[in-house]
Parts: sequence; structure tokens; C-alpha cells
Amino acid sequence: MFAKILVKVQKWDRAWVNLLPVKNLFSSFKLVLPLVIIDVYWRLITRLFLDPGALFAAIFHYKVHVFNSPQFSQGITNILDYLIVAFVVALWTKKYLTAHLSANRDTILPVTVNFGLVLVQTFSTVSSQGQLTIHLGLSLLVAYLINLSYLGLTKISKNRLQDMGFAYLVWAAIISVAVTVFYSFLPNLVTQGTYTTFFSSDFFAHFYSLALVAVLAPILMVLGISIPLDLTTGVTDLAQFNTNLNAVYQSVMATLPQPQNPYSVLTAAALIGGVGATLGLALLLIFAKAKKTRRLGLWALLPALFDSNRILAYGLPLFFRPLTLVPMILSSLWGATAAGLAIKLNFIRPVVFSTPNGTPHLLLGFLASQTPWRSLIVSLLVVAGSIAIYWPFVKDMLVEEEEND
Repeated sequence: MFAKILVKVQKWDRAWVNLLPVKNLFSSFKLVLPLVIIDVYWRLITRLFLDPGALFAAIFHYKVHVFNSPQFSQGITNILDYLIVAFVVALWTKKYLTAHLSANRDTILPVTVNFGLVLVQTFSTVSSQGQLTIHLGLSLLVAYLINLSYLGLTKISKNRLQDMGFAYLVWAAIISVAVTVFYSFLPNLVTQGTYTTFFSSDFFAHFYSLALVAVLAPILMVLGISIPLDLTTGVTDLAQFNTNLNAVYQSVMATLPQPQNPYSVLTAAALIGGVGATLGLALLLIFAKAKKTRRLGLWALLPALFDSNRILAYGLPLFFRPLTLVPMILSSLWGATAAGLAIKLNFIRPVVFSTPNGTPHLLLGFLASQTPWRSLIVSLLVVAGSIAIYWPFVKDMLVEEEEND
């Protein structure tokens, strides 16, 4: 049964990847991979060494005065983030339009319009805290509709208009104003980065709701939707966290009111290595036969240890990929199930303490739980399980990479 499902998923994946727009999009992802690597490692260095609450800064009690304000490092991160999305959109626009237009057509105008509108989206969605909330899927959808409108105008005019003539400039102005107005009317629910009140509700104090989030998070990521910071950064201002911490302060081994919560189940287990528990995937790639794939795995491994899978997301890619979506969901659900069951059986105590910024989720249970060694065992089991889940799905993909190396 599983083998049949796997064959079907692989067949769908091949058909999907060979579609020209998708092939061009994946090619664009890989072209911006060097910038993604710079972005990821800059983010990693600031989280570990430079920011006031960085992991090593907290351990060794030092401060880097230039980075006293987190807005400084966050601003650089935001610039890199939106440049990545802007370049992806611009490259994809050029490839898409080149494939549908005559050879004498210059696509500089639509490429520039799409590039600039990504920046408009970025400035429209930066929260008051300076945290960037930009949805790759939304940017690509808007760019696709703009491309269709450009092709439509070209077809209606029978390819007689000048590339930078009056008609196309009017088109660019109308499109730019329309999209800018659209972004300005986006509800705050779409553009905000955190949902503390939402995730603090009693609904998220039960395993079934956490399992639902474990399934939905990979789907949202693959669709290019920004994942709430409440899940990915291990924030400790959720109501469940404070309730449990107060109980521990009153009695060290107290029965915790809400042992199943996003912090103890999702952050500590289901998100090891990033959304989709992708540390196991990074470990598999470093043993691939193809040099290009091994190189990708080596670049991705250290960030994956600290719960960033953006290099994998652009390098494989994980975005808009059926073959990797299935194991991402299964690995995330496996992590939530393993942690939830271990807590339910009292094998481990939930994570109840806060840790320095940058603490890897792999060690979160060890450092923030009252059962450190047992929690570490559960974390390692989650990684081992994710490796077993990813292997059947990526094995075929690795063989193709080896043939193309």
C-alpha cells in the first residue's frame, strides 16, 4: 500500500516539476541560493553571537555594543529577505515571459515592475517590531497575474507596441497602483508575525489541536506562507508556558496544568530542524553520491541544527514540491506524536523554562525540561524517525541528482 502511494507521489512530482513554469521557478530558486546562504548564516551568527539575547552572549556574559539594538541586525536580515524574494520573482518573470514571447521582445519593464512590487509588499508588511512578514506564495501569485496581463496586452496589440512605449508604461503605472492599493488593504491578520493570543487559547492545550498545527505548518510553508514566530522561535510568552512555569515555582514537581502546549510539543519536537522536522533530511543529503547534493547538505546542516531550513527550501527545493511535502507532514506529525505521547505517559516532563535566543530545538528539552536526559532521548528519536520517513521519498530524487551531476 505504502509502495503504491510512494510511486504515485513520485509520478505526480515528476509531472509537476517538468511543467515549464515550475521548472523555471525552481531554476530561479537555485540561482538565488548563494544569497540565501548569506542570509541564513548572517541570521545564524546574529542569533548565536551578536544580538543582546544571543546564545553565546548569554552564556559568556558579553555584549557587542554595535548590536545593542536588535533593530540593527533585524534590519539587515529584512533587507536580505526581501532581496531574495524580489530576485526570485524577477528571475522567474524573465524566464516565464521569455518562453512565451518572441525573441525580439525585451522584458525589462515587467521584470522591473515585479521586482519593485515585492519591495512594496515588504514595506507594507513590516510590523511595528521591525519583523519582516513576507509571503513568497503571495508575491509569486501577484507576479503571475501581472505576467498574464502583460502577455494579454501583447497579444491584443499583436506584438506591435514598443517595449518601453507609452502603452506599456501606462500598463506599468496602472498595475503598480492597483497592486500597491491591494497590499494596503491586506488585513493585519495576514501581515502580522506573531499570534500569541491565538496560540494561548485553551484549544492549543490538547494534542489533537497541536497535531493539526503539525500537519498544517508544512503545508503553509510549502505554499510560501510565512510561519508564525510563535512556533519557530520558541517564544515563551504563551499563556500555557506561564501557567506551567508558575506551577513549577510553587512546587518543583507539581502536576502541570497544561502539559500539552505549542512550546513543549511543537517547538521542542515537531520543529526540530525547522518546519517539517527537516534536520533528518539535511543529514541524508550529506551522504548523497552527487557532489552538488552533498554540498547542499553540508551548507544546510549547521543551520538545520539551529532550526533553519531555508537553504533546503530553495536548494532542493521544498517550496511547491509534492515529493517533499508528504514526508514534511509525516515527520512533523511524528515529532508531535512522540513528544505528546512521552508527556502523556509521564516519560518526560514538558519544557517549562525559557532558554537563550538561538538555542536549538534539539536541545530544548534537555535544557528546559525537568527530565533533561529523557527529553534528549525523545528528541533524538524524533530525528531518527524523520530520517526513516524522508529516505523513501528523497531516494529517487537523489538518484536523479546523481545522474545529472
